[in-house]
Amino acid sequence: MIRVVLIHGFSGSPDSWSRVRPLLAVPSHAPAVGGHACRSALVPAVAGDPWTFEGEVDRLASEVRAVAPGTRYVAGYSLGGRLALGLLVRHPGLFAGAALIGANPGIGDERKRAERRDVDEAWARLIEERGLAAFDREWSKLALFASQSRLEPERLEEQRRIRLGHGRAALASAMKTLSLGAMPDYRPFLPSVSCPVELVAGSLDTKFSSLARQMAGLLPAATVRLVDGIGHNVPLEAPARLAGLLNAAAGRTLRGRSGDGSRCSVADRRRRGG
Repeated sequence: MIRVVLIHGFSGSPDSWSRVRPLLAVPSHAPAVGGHACRSALVPAVAGDPWTFEGEVDRLASEVRAVAPGTRYVAGYSLGGRLALGLLVRHPGLFAGAALIGANPGIGDERKRAERRDVDEAWARLIEERGLAAFDREWSKLALFASQSRLEPERLEEQRRIRLGHGRAALASAMKTLSLGAMPDYRPFLPSVSCPVELVAGSLDTKFSSLARQMAGLLPAATVRLVDGIGHNVPLEAPARLAGLLNAAAGRTLRGRSGDGSRCSVADRRRRGG
């Protein structure tokens, strides 16, 4: 048996997978990313250290080891995809395979990293000063989410309810700490991730379709899966098709592992200090 670990995107929650999980053929676990999931959420600390992107990666790894025994497959959307990639790099052997959905491997150029941090600091100030309803209105206007205008109101209301259920201070902290500009650039480590990786993007999401193809050129065992007619948020827009992709990928991963016993590994472990 294989268990799928589902990591949600920014301002989402474990409930963001509610339309996907019932369609999965295998058990699943959906953790809450730090700063998310309830109004009383506190920003976590790992071993007493200040909260960082990689500290959140390590916290998730500890949770997964504790609550999801056996063979594991990780699927992460957007921010969750970045965290999932961090798990593959920092915790080789934890997962037998992965699906990175609308994920960015990081920014290599320091000037661009600083610019992105500034952008996300502005979003954090909006959350802190104007509140979650204002954030939801402005975040929903991003061109990245334009394809969601075709969805039925009930589905959009589910997403809005999840966003408004967070704590203002905690979500603002998550925006800054888990920013694309605050995470490492994982591109140099992609060639050493040996397990099968599905790189999923909506076909209408041209930026992340391009990033998926770029990552496929660096990962040894990657497959690009474009979901036709869908934008950035594949779990929201096409849950049945995504569940089908995950069921097929998890099945292939389990069959492959039974053949050679392999899990994800990273040849160069200097990134972890070991």
